[in-house]
Amino acid sequence: MVELMIAIVILTLCSGMLASTLSATSVHRATNYERGLAVEAARGVVEDMHNFPYASLFSRYNNNPLDDPGGLSTASGKHFAVEGLEPAADDLDGFVGEIFIPIMGDALREDLEDAELGMPRDLNGDMVVDGLDHQFDSVVLPVLIEIKWQGRGGVRSFRMTTMLADCQKVN
Repeated sequence: MVELMIAIVILTLCSGMLASTLSATSVHRATNYERGLAVEAARGVVEDMHNFPYASLFSRYNNNPLDDPGGLSTASGKHFAVEGLEPAADDLDGFVGEIFIPIMGDALREDLEDAELGMPRDLNGDMVVDGLDHQFDSVVLPVLIEIKWQGRGGVRSFRMTTMLADCQKVN
């Protein structure tokens, strides 16, 4: 009888460990899937940026609808949705994705302090970092793409930085 009781306890413990492992694997699989969606969405945004003329990128991805290249409120702006990901509960704009460029007010600025974007940085190639608006004469544009979502394991995020260049202006 004692041997039977010990066997039942061991079987119960093993069953509990197996259930815990299966549950953790399920959460991990869902988390990896969500991260994959975020990574592909960020890559897609960068690819979309490559499809537009460099000169239109600032006005296309800033948050000012008055300067959109196709007219008032025709550009996507800095926010975007990602199919399959839900915004975090504290997200006020309702989008999981956001594009950051070195903007101060409505100006593309070289003197903005942002280590993640590698700023301050000479954006127009004149070898001077100044406080002027360089949206019309920049040759490089630092970009940060952030995707923040409510995942199965809580609030998750993915950040990617890149540098876009106007190869036609560079000699």
